[in-house]
Amino acid sequence: MVEIKSTSNPKYKYIKSLSAKKARYKNGEYTVEGIKSVSDAIAAGSDIRFIAVSDWFYNNESFDYPDNAEILKISDSIFDALCDTTTPQGILAVIKMRDTSGFLPDIAKSYVYCDGVNDPGNLGTIIRTADAAGFGGVILSDGCADLYSPKTVRASMGSFFNIEIIPAKSAEDLEKYMGMGFKIIGGALSDDSVDYRDADMSNPVIIAVGNEANGLSGAVLRLCRKVKIPIFGKAESLNVSVAAGILMYESARKSI
Repeated sequence: MVEIKSTSNPKYKYIKSLSAKKARYKNGEYTVEGIKSVSDAIAAGSDIRFIAVSDWFYNNESFDYPDNAEILKISDSIFDALCDTTTPQGILAVIKMRDTSGFLPDIAKSYVYCDGVNDPGNLGTIIRTADAAGFGGVILSDGCADLYSPKTVRASMGSFFNIEIIPAKSAEDLEKYMGMGFKIIGGALSDDSVDYRDADMSNPVIIAVGNEANGLSGAVLRLCRKVKIPIFGKAESLNVSVAAGILMYESARKSI
């Protein structure tokens, strides 16, 4: 265990730097905060470099620290400045990013593709719902919210560590997956869309959902069998994470 009492400490400055996306991707590491998120990361076997705790947490909270991570005990007066939350719990972990370079989807599973979903809360909720619906993973296009943003990780409520999440995949990748046997189902309000309840959404399927303002890109839309969710009230549309949840659970129902 290492004690840190100054903001000039190199390890403190390094953890602080990871609040910026550029530093996260330069170093291939990110932070998660809170007892549940850190415990979920440990349980999932994440590659944890540091666990940082406040003096108060170390002295008052019982926690099962992993043997393979360095423990940093940080003065209460400077700990909160490392955190993204407004009411920190006194614990955070620095974790290495996953290597997804060799990813290929498993034809026995279903996936959801996020095409430019740029709100981290929506992205985290889609990850959480995909986990709940038994999907094999979440595939992200370029232009999505930062996967390793603290807001994305928190919104996933632990599912971030339970499910495959694969960034930077394009329409060309989706076309390759079609060649493997996947149906690409896209949520879209267009004249040739069919009611999602009438569509074949059983495995193997990739459900594509689009940007909050603009929907699916043209390159992705041209690959899709388009489905729509009826609007019975006066709302113009559904939130993307809600729409994704409806389509994922319909796919899960039809795959039983």
